[in-house]
Amino acid sequence: MRGKKIVVLTVVIGLLFAGIAFAGGQQEGNGTEQIRVGATMQWLNDTYIRLVTNSMKDQAEKLGVELTILDGEGKAEKQVAQVENLIAQQYDVIIMNPMSLDGCAPAVDAAVEAGVPIFTLVSVVKNQDKCVTYVGSDAPESGKIQGKMIADDTGGEGDAALIMGPIGHDAQIGRKKGLLEAFEGNDLEVVIEQTANWQRDQSLSLMENWLQSGKEFDVVAAQNDNMAMGALKALENAGLAEGIRVYGIDATIDALNAIKDGRLDGTVFQDAEGQGRKAIEVAVQIANGESVDDQIFIPYLPVDDSNVEEYLSKKQ
Repeated sequence: MRGKKIVVLTVVIGLLFAGIAFAGGQQEGNGTEQIRVGATMQWLNDTYIRLVTNSMKDQAEKLGVELTILDGEGKAEKQVAQVENLIAQQYDVIIMNPMSLDGCAPAVDAAVEAGVPIFTLVSVVKNQDKCVTYVGSDAPESGKIQGKMIADDTGGEGDAALIMGPIGHDAQIGRKKGLLEAFEGNDLEVVIEQTANWQRDQSLSLMENWLQSGKEFDVVAAQNDNMAMGALKALENAGLAEGIRVYGIDATIDALNAIKDGRLDGTVFQDAEGQGRKAIEVAVQIANGESVDDQIFIPYLPVDDSNVEEYLSKKQ
């Protein structure tokens, strides 16, 4: 009978944590009880989010933190369930990289009700005031930087196609807001816009459809580098890349190389490594009962052919 109970318990735990990407940092820190941190990330197949989680793993190992990372697979409801499971497993601190501003809010309510500290990483939720803090960057600022680069490069004139992240995601909302603010006072206009959900393949298909339908524009503003590279590939396949400027956000390695090669016109550096590292540091502070700021911003910076080598050197 005892053996059967153990098997059942093992199966239940396995089901609860299906989709675990990593559990590391097995050493005890400074002779004290090991801090257990659970994190649910919006989508682990996203290039930028992988950079963040890799940095989280490295920092957790350095600090002796037991870290569990779960893949939300782009589904807010899955992230809510994952947070509920982390609460049930009595993790000390929960980190959530929310897929949806509204859809992930119930996860915060559940953590608060259970008395488990939770904070957001990279993106936020509508009930952000209930979170301990936010670690990441200011989404509208990245849109403003991207918009200013476009305005400077085009002389403030042209028609733009906007490729967005998931509708309702705070970065989708904020980056669009910042872009449009940067366009104000210029003769720049967004003439077509649609989501590609942060995905390269969706952006490639979207751009192919736009081109086949005869849509005309001078600039592509993609809300992340994944989508910028997908759109660029479609333009190159159609022989139109020379006449249309393409910009992204994140400064991923493939985007930086594309700028160096003269294929991509610009991106906005978002410090994935800095965000991941800081998230674990903040989790430790919270677990130790230390106070932290309500918002911890990691700044954005513009990247083009004038400074791309500097950022490439940081990736090596």
